[in-house]
Amino acid sequence: MKINIIGAGSMGIVLSYFLHKKNEVVLTVRSGEKKYYEGGLVLWDNGKEEKFVVKISEGIEDSDLTIIAVKSYDLQGVYASYNLKGNVILIQNGLTHISTERDGVLKIYAVTTWASKRLSKGVAELTGKGYFRLGSRSGEIDLRFLRESGIEAEWVNDIELELYRKAAINAVINPITSLFGVKNGQLPRVKELWSIASATINELEELFSKMGYRLEVEKNVLETCKVTADNDSSMLQDIRQGKRTEIDSITGELISLGMKNGVDMKTNVFLYDSIKFLQSHQSSKNNNF
Repeated sequence: MKINIIGAGSMGIVLSYFLHKKNEVVLTVRSGEKKYYEGGLVLWDNGKEEKFVVKISEGIEDSDLTIIAVKSYDLQGVYASYNLKGNVILIQNGLTHISTERDGVLKIYAVTTWASKRLSKGVAELTGKGYFRLGSRSGEIDLRFLRESGIEAEWVNDIELELYRKAAINAVINPITSLFGVKNGQLPRVKELWSIASATINELEELFSKMGYRLEVEKNVLETCKVTADNDSSMLQDIRQGKRTEIDSITGELISLGMKNGVDMKTNVFLYDSIKFLQSHQSSKNNNF
């Protein structure tokens, strides 16, 4: 099977590593950056260095499947830059990608608790494995290409429920850990942090209840904090590196849903505003060097 993977961040490298074992993988990188990746890629997994090579391209090729593994705020740029068609798997945080459409594209959403971090260009670390769920409004695809490559994927019929659940988990863990600079496991252990988390969860539970979903947000947040206890959230990593975060796609979208459904989201608004300030402040500091 020939697979295009767009995005050479940590998840793009993780997927390239696993999928290249049984498939022909083409990794699409930003214009002008091909030279950084042609010497090979590296994935660190359980303390073991795995070096591997896939074809590197600054465009996309005819393929059986495309996986878009870029940040949510880069998705529109990908849609504008490449002639996407056929089966396209979207693996973004948040909810923005639900409304991103293109003629000729069959959107398949991936929701996962696999965790990774970028160490440098072409080098990433797999920091945790969890579930890997896919679904679509437009029909089912055969997931053997993932399972045969070592990714235990499952198809779910109500993918929107999974997207909302993951967004809710991220809306609790990511901004709070980023504001206070703590690992995920600290959130339920520190009374003051859990107080903020509980207020955030209560608002999200009210929102999704009004939308007809029972997501058990608190249970899922606690489980995620447990299995990723030693991890820095992706948002905290972005803040520390002076990068743009995905707060708009996660908390921003949830606040909009709250407004539409008449739910007071004051704690989520506080977290959103705080991350937006911190994000701009960190970017300004980095630009001064």
